[in-house]
Amino acid sequence: MESIQIQGELLDVVWLMLCTALVLLMQPGFTCFESGLVRSKNNINVALKNVADFCVAGVSFWVVGFGLMYGTSINGLVGFDSFIFDVNGEHLLLSFFLFQMMFCGTATTIVAGAVAERMRFSGYLLCALLISAVIFPVSGHWIWNGLHFTDHGEGWLRELGFIDFAGGTVVHSVGGWLALAGIIILGPRLGRFNEAGKVQDIFGQNLPLSALGTFLLFFGWFGFNGGSLITPNETLPLVFANTALAACFGGVAALIFSWHLHSMRGIRYCLNGLLAGLVSITAGANVLSPHMAALVGFIGGIISVLVSHLLVHKKLDDVVDAVPVHLGGGIWGTLAVAIVGPLSAFDGATRSEQLITQFIGIVACGAWAFGVGYLVLSLVNRFYPLRVSPQTETIGLNYGEHGLKDELIDLMHQVDEMREQKEFDRTISFERGSENAAISIAYNHLLEAVNKEYRDREQNLLRMANLDPLTGIANRRMFDSEYESEWRRNQREGSGLGLMLIDVDHFKKYNDRYGHTLGDYCLQNICKALSDSLLRSSDTLARIGGEEFAVIIPNTTPTSLKQLAERLRGSVEDLRIPHADNELDIVTVSIGLSYVSTATTSDKSHFFDEADKALYKAKNGGRNRVVVFRDMRATG
Repeated sequence: MESIQIQGELLDVVWLMLCTALVLLMQPGFTCFESGLVRSKNNINVALKNVADFCVAGVSFWVVGFGLMYGTSINGLVGFDSFIFDVNGEHLLLSFFLFQMMFCGTATTIVAGAVAERMRFSGYLLCALLISAVIFPVSGHWIWNGLHFTDHGEGWLRELGFIDFAGGTVVHSVGGWLALAGIIILGPRLGRFNEAGKVQDIFGQNLPLSALGTFLLFFGWFGFNGGSLITPNETLPLVFANTALAACFGGVAALIFSWHLHSMRGIRYCLNGLLAGLVSITAGANVLSPHMAALVGFIGGIISVLVSHLLVHKKLDDVVDAVPVHLGGGIWGTLAVAIVGPLSAFDGATRSEQLITQFIGIVACGAWAFGVGYLVLSLVNRFYPLRVSPQTETIGLNYGEHGLKDELIDLMHQVDEMREQKEFDRTISFERGSENAAISIAYNHLLEAVNKEYRDREQNLLRMANLDPLTGIANRRMFDSEYESEWRRNQREGSGLGLMLIDVDHFKKYNDRYGHTLGDYCLQNICKALSDSLLRSSDTLARIGGEEFAVIIPNTTPTSLKQLAERLRGSVEDLRIPHADNELDIVTVSIGLSYVSTATTSDKSHFFDEADKALYKAKNGGRNRVVVFRDMRATG
């Protein structure tokens, strides 16, 4: 008999250790689920919070939490011994401690997702310490002390007959209440609601990762509910079946209900509905029939959608919908035990009496968890702000809180440097194969195209500023610039500089008779004839007035200058354009020339005046002539 008893206790230990491992698997489930629903700039921060809060929960639960929860009871309110728990050869008790430590870690980590993307890491650790060392153990003492170990007294809710099989209230509602306090104190994320109060969607970075986290939680929940039996018995299949059915019905209900509200955009609600179904069945998984478990899970999925909408309506920002799932599902599941549970599970109480007891337990735990949580966090927030700065929230908590620079941060820094240093033609550097490689390549291609377009426009504007719009040759602005440049060069080198002023003879009469359209056409033809007659690219032809042209001829001699002028005059004459004047039957030009070397004059304005005087003499001397200022001085 002693051997059978030892083997039975060993089986209980093995079962509890297996379930402990399954519940621990829920921690990576929470990590994946929450990391997938936040933006990439905050995913590392959320993952670190999930790891850190479990470590804090494990330490605090061993040091003080287990003693408060399962120590000798003081009037059913709190335990006062078994702190810094020791084994003393009680292997089953040690197994039970480890199992409950997993529950403590689960209750603690619920808050992480709700307050994600804006709560300080240090502030969150304080929150984790508060729930794992005080809030969870005390509420657990009220409900569970005396359930598994009868020699330490009973919690006051346990004495009333409150039923919570696996922690629908102790774990999930308590975590949900503190999560609600956190989101109220912190406020919504930047950009979650616009100035008009309208909700703005903020999409998570990886929904498939959240789906993986959901399945990990689903898998771990079998240990959560199954391990609460402590001793595996004939009830175990019912617990497992109820767990699975409630989860599936919760997911289907949320999918259908949210699909009706949001079409396919509500697909994320399916994940939360599944989890809400699991939370809803937790309080009564060992007593409800499979039919009732399916109903409880189905209603739990709907509740998760409704509570999520209620939070948005109240401008409360729960990033992963932890409050709708854990608080909404926990409250409903705890009440559902009295509403649809068998009378045989109530220890002689009527259904209405059990419902009142369940309601008292919900209110008491809610007042304790929310009241203490809100009071402590508000006091801390007054002296040590729990929320990060707007700048840190904008750049992301990965970098702002932990200094973990990702590719997006590096991209933002490069863009900021471009803006600050006004290097708008600088391309973005990147590593091949990185997440931002495609964005960087696309940006660089766009930048190249934009810069090319701006260069083309700039050149076009410059061309339009320097060229005559009618003839396409240099205008007066460009002429003055080239004139100044060639004058200075000639002063340095003394290679000889010629200036030619050309005027179309009797053009006003031509324009008056034939009109502006033919007048413009006439000027275009004259310009083309003059341009074709210039054999050197260094010579500059410009239109400096209505029918007046000028040619700058560097590196020339007086003889070459005169020969060129005669060629230009002849090219216009050869056009044989009919004229309106009776005396001249074709259009011609008069040309005035001036030549300068370093020995003649040092004033470029006089040089231009000399060419102008020569032109005046050519027009007065019968037109269709070439006059050189030097020859004009010689003839007096």
